[in-house]
Amino acid sequence: MPQSPQEHTGVRIADYRKIRQMTQTALAQRAFLARSTVAKVEAGLSPATPTVVAALARALQVDTAVLYGQPYISEMRQDHLDRLISPLSEALDLHDLGPDPDVRPRATEQIAADVKALCARSCATEYKGVGTELPGLVGELTTAVALLSGEERRRASESLAWAYWVSYEFAYRLGYHHLAALALERMGWMAEQAQDPLLLAVRLTKRSSMLLRRGDNRMSLRIIERGHALVEQSDGRRPVEELAVSGSLHLASAIAAAQARNGDQVTGYLGLARRAADEIGRDVPTAYWTSFGKTNVQHYEVATRVELGKLGEAVKEAGQLRFPAGHPKMRLGRYYMEMGRAYAQMGRSDASYRSLRRAREVAPQQARYHPLMRETIGTLVRRQRRASDSLSSMAAWVGM
Repeated sequence: MPQSPQEHTGVRIADYRKIRQMTQTALAQRAFLARSTVAKVEAGLSPATPTVVAALARALQVDTAVLYGQPYISEMRQDHLDRLISPLSEALDLHDLGPDPDVRPRATEQIAADVKALCARSCATEYKGVGTELPGLVGELTTAVALLSGEERRRASESLAWAYWVSYEFAYRLGYHHLAALALERMGWMAEQAQDPLLLAVRLTKRSSMLLRRGDNRMSLRIIERGHALVEQSDGRRPVEELAVSGSLHLASAIAAAQARNGDQVTGYLGLARRAADEIGRDVPTAYWTSFGKTNVQHYEVATRVELGKLGEAVKEAGQLRFPAGHPKMRLGRYYMEMGRAYAQMGRSDASYRSLRRAREVAPQQARYHPLMRETIGTLVRRQRRASDSLSSMAAWVGM
């Protein structure tokens, strides 16, 4: 059944608060938030931002996915995505079973080309196509790694590590966080087999993101420090890739610092990321699939201001941001959803709706399954006596 406007994240927070026999004041104190913030979120009158949800989930001792109501099963069934989860889960379980006698792997170069194409489709948020092809590719690579040796095995391990990265992205974006965590574990194992410290560092950026979703800023920053140490272990023959991965780690640190409300640290990390982007001199969206460059740094300048609650500054910075042709749809969709949330917090409902509509246009599958999109739409609906036909249509599209 579709989610009704009354079944938003705030309602689930209130339900768990009552189960824990806590008042709004007690929950706010435990989560280090203002009671008014808890009250507005529970009533659905303020967007349930990732920072707030993470703090409340930690205080309530539940996973953030529980409060967001993920995964969105009804919508996944409509899009025929639910049937893709079980095959992927089974493919991830093949890692220690040895070669499949029924599988004859193709040449390593052919498989690597397919993995690269799948990485590109993942960045374009083409979830259905990714989910259809991914299990078979993981199975083929698992057998290839078991059969090969030497340099061929190392290259196959590298491809399998990236296939696990795509598995993480697919599962995480659809709300299957435990499956995503399993995919990350597998990615780390294969990256070690590939003997690639940059791959291991990329994995840590994703692990950091999962921790930030739970509001664990300190552990996230520790993991990012480990990521930088791995970059330093690289052989130096890939300076652009090393700078891209290092810069992405700095941006992850900036978001962690913003969630911790440490503006000085945010400025410092953004400065380091900007220095890396300036040294590269251009956007490098496919360099270890980091989507790093000057444009991404500008995006994070906006995103961190939103996290810090400096909404006016965020809107001003956004006015100077121009996305080049071919910029990853995953990044574009996320940006427009963040701006939709910022405008909603400012009470600018029309601007918020326009940003959300743009997010739907550039990355429809990402927008349909992203909790930020749903929460902001729900806030706009509840603030109006009668929602416009266009807003009602968008609410129905995300399953409300």
